[in-house]
Amino acid sequence: MSPLEWGSQDAWLAESLKRVRHALALPDALARTGELEDLLRLDGDEPGWLQAALDAIGGTCAPAGALPPFAAASEDCLPLLSMRCALSSGVAMLHRQRAWKSTLEQVCDDMNAGLAIFRRDGLREITRNSRWSELLDEEPERDRLLQLIRRQVAMTAASFGSVRMEYWELELSGRSYRLTAKPAPAGTLLPDAGVLVLMDRLGPELPTTRELRVAFGLRGREPQVALLAAEGLSNAAIAQRLRLSAHTVRHYLERVLTRLGLHSRNALALHLMAADREKPPAEEEPAAASSR
Repeated sequence: MSPLEWGSQDAWLAESLKRVRHALALPDALARTGELEDLLRLDGDEPGWLQAALDAIGGTCAPAGALPPFAAASEDCLPLLSMRCALSSGVAMLHRQRAWKSTLEQVCDDMNAGLAIFRRDGLREITRNSRWSELLDEEPERDRLLQLIRRQVAMTAASFGSVRMEYWELELSGRSYRLTAKPAPAGTLLPDAGVLVLMDRLGPELPTTRELRVAFGLRGREPQVALLAAEGLSNAAIAQRLRLSAHTVRHYLERVLTRLGLHSRNALALHLMAADREKPPAEEEPAAASSR
């Protein structure tokens, strides 16, 4: 089973407990909190040692996957030690999964893009980011959108052997979506081949920075910050794009929202897309300007 297919820490713990019971020839039973720790306990272990190792994931208090050290033991303990080593590897893998998913999801969230990873047949979704969930929750034809996505994933998977990304657009209830699919060979994201999909919802065109200056009186970097914020980028992503500090971006955004009498990014995006904008005058040709 791929770490991505564990789905959650609880699912991973349940699978680990199932395998330990099988190795110890114990009957199957409902998972009980702490049972895995009890079955793999060694002399000298402090209570809660397994939970402490899981809580250290992402922190700095212990190396990823670190379990309590153990001294040399008798031959009878070798099976238990072997399972402890496997458990330590699993905790470390869980850490890497969290770090990988967090980084990938943050990148897509900064771009305001939905991300999901599917098995090759397109029928099973392995993981998604928060933006993907938001896009589905806001779509009245959610089930139809998912059906069309899975069909396209299956088509992308059928073209395995090609490394190029595929692009397509879907229209539902007056809303349009742009999707990008990239085949993932076996052993990269999943043991078997899979498909990574990015989804954007296409909306009304935002104004240009010149239109913002004329229509709303924004100055300096305010129009650029306003447009990027309206597109859904975080302050950190805007700062990186414009080579400013996050503090400066926050200051610009607060000024924009105050000037327009708004209180959120969503309200800003709706305001910029819905307002009747006065087109700026065309720039004069240099020759015409010099003939005055």
